[in-house]
Amino acid sequence: MKSDEVYSILVVDDEKVIRDGCNRLLWMEGYRVLTAINGREALDILLSEPVDLILCDLVMPVMGAFEVLDEVRTKYPDLPLIVITGHGTIANAVEAMRNGAYDFITKPFRADHLTLIVKRALEKRALEHRARKLQEEQVRNLYDLAMEKSRIMTIINCMADGVLVTNRDLEIVLHNPALVRLFELSTPLADRSDLAEFFCDECLVQSISELLEAGEEKPGPVSLELRSGGKYIHSISAPIPGLDGQALGTVTVFQDVTVLRELNEMKSSFVEMVSHELRSPLASIRQMMTVMLDGLAGKLNEKQTDFVGRSQQKIEDLLNLINEMLDIARIESGKICQSQEPLQLVGMLEDTAALMRPRVDDRNITLRLDLPQDLPLIQADARNMEGLFTNLLSNAINYSPEGGLICVSACVQGDYVRVSVSDTGVGIEPEEVPKIFDKFYRVKHPKTRQVRGTGLGLAIVKGIVESHRGFIKVDSQPGVGTTFHVLLPVFR
Repeated sequence: MKSDEVYSILVVDDEKVIRDGCNRLLWMEGYRVLTAINGREALDILLSEPVDLILCDLVMPVMGAFEVLDEVRTKYPDLPLIVITGHGTIANAVEAMRNGAYDFITKPFRADHLTLIVKRALEKRALEHRARKLQEEQVRNLYDLAMEKSRIMTIINCMADGVLVTNRDLEIVLHNPALVRLFELSTPLADRSDLAEFFCDECLVQSISELLEAGEEKPGPVSLELRSGGKYIHSISAPIPGLDGQALGTVTVFQDVTVLRELNEMKSSFVEMVSHELRSPLASIRQMMTVMLDGLAGKLNEKQTDFVGRSQQKIEDLLNLINEMLDIARIESGKICQSQEPLQLVGMLEDTAALMRPRVDDRNITLRLDLPQDLPLIQADARNMEGLFTNLLSNAINYSPEGGLICVSACVQGDYVRVSVSDTGVGIEPEEVPKIFDKFYRVKHPKTRQVRGTGLGLAIVKGIVESHRGFIKVDSQPGVGTTFHVLLPVFR
């Protein structure tokens, strides 16, 4: 039954006593009642008034129930009609039901019988209305789903990057034309093709398998670089989560990065060539200035000595920049780690700290080492490790005030050796922390304007750490200090 409005019932009968009786009984039940004296008047009312049920006499002047039923069945197919009939016309009433009437009642009728039939008819109409609404909603949902699927497929098929979707059984369930072109396939892949048969790269198959087996851990995307013929292809794989937290499958996007790789190699070669061409003449100029400062080319007055000394410092800065650019080029080309071997970090850190002692003493800074002698070995390039920690210690000295404290500590953390370099310097603002490893980025602070540098030191540090399969993290608080944590894998 309706909860927010009253049902309207139209009573059609040429006998006033029937109309009035039905009106009184139905009004007492909470219905809104309209009346008509014949079928024609009833149809006119239907044109202007909303009606939920019709009670119609079978035989009336002008138009009876059969004619009304024909009109209602055509124009108002969901409107139930109950026939009112006398005992002598029951056969005709049954015929009306065959033609679409809901039920019939015979005159004279009892009040409870009338209200029961009316209630059942309205309930049936409400159920049919709800079922029709549900069906319409389902049709709309299916249409929306089909349209959304069509839009997604259009987007995927028009993408320049290859797309591959697998199910939990590592079967390929979707791919786009770009994937076929990227891997130079003669024909599109068959549905439910096995991933391992299509991809010979074990790392990709293994990474996708691990994404599916991760369960509710929600692993992040996995990036890999593949080779296909003469192409370099970058792939990013991610799980497709289900309602239960388990992965339903995976989606992988493939991008041809051959041109970018070649451009990067060209850039590295260019930087390396230019740097070598610049380094030799600059070194010669520096040597000549040293000769001048030593007085071997004649005595210089105070002003000349100052000018030559400043020029020599600028040349030193240029040589440092060139050396660091060469290091960056080697990192980007993957040539930074030339020879990795088992390395004891404690001795190397102690030697590096010893080299820094003169600078530390000049600034009245305390340098403290907390290095356990039983620290396990790591596999690393010794020269790179010296450069890494020389950079970190140099940064700590540059950004620490006179009388400050620098601490170098080490410990084992799981499968890694962690080395921490902390200082009591100016610190780094939170919004600047993500940028400090960018090339040529330098933290801006009024107290550190006098610090010289290229902004490449931390970029080199990060490149060396990552080339050794390690991690670097930063903890910093403005006005308190900064700690760099370097994690390097234990040698097995």
